[in-house]
Amino acid sequence: MTRISWINGLVGGLLISSCCVIQLFLNLFGIGCAGLNTLLLPYRPLFISLTIISLSYSFFRYRPSKWQFTIIISITLLLSFSPELLRIYNNQFSRNNTIDHDLIITYWEILGMHCEGCRSAVIQALRKLNGVLSVNVNLETGRAKLTSRNTLDTDAVIQAVQSAGFQAKKLM
Repeated sequence: MTRISWINGLVGGLLISSCCVIQLFLNLFGIGCAGLNTLLLPYRPLFISLTIISLSYSFFRYRPSKWQFTIIISITLLLSFSPELLRIYNNQFSRNNTIDHDLIITYWEILGMHCEGCRSAVIQALRKLNGVLSVNVNLETGRAKLTSRNTLDTDAVIQAVQSAGFQAKKLM
């Protein structure tokens, strides 16, 4: 009956992290943002509570071995904290340790982002552009800040964002 414990942990962890893990999985198959973050984020505290209750019940009801339960809890925690882990990973690309007065900073509006998975796709697409030193994408405002040494081709930036499944407009 430890199978039920595994299912409880996986389903709970996926519901808690629906804006990231499920979205990243959909992105592997070329499916754009499903907007799951907008739909499920308000219910995240409820999903956390239900997952804790479900795992506690499974532990006391089925008594899995220590190593099995440790693995179940580890997977559930990894899935649960994936939005925060993805945010930390993405924020490392917004740092620019280079102090140079010849840097060019451009601002862009990115349309269609709903979650950290969307933000990650945009950051990865913009980082591939030639000459980009730093990328900072704000999910809440839908704005991107690109720092480069030379002027970036507007069409190249727009195409890079479109390749990630979103629309971009240069801000003046």
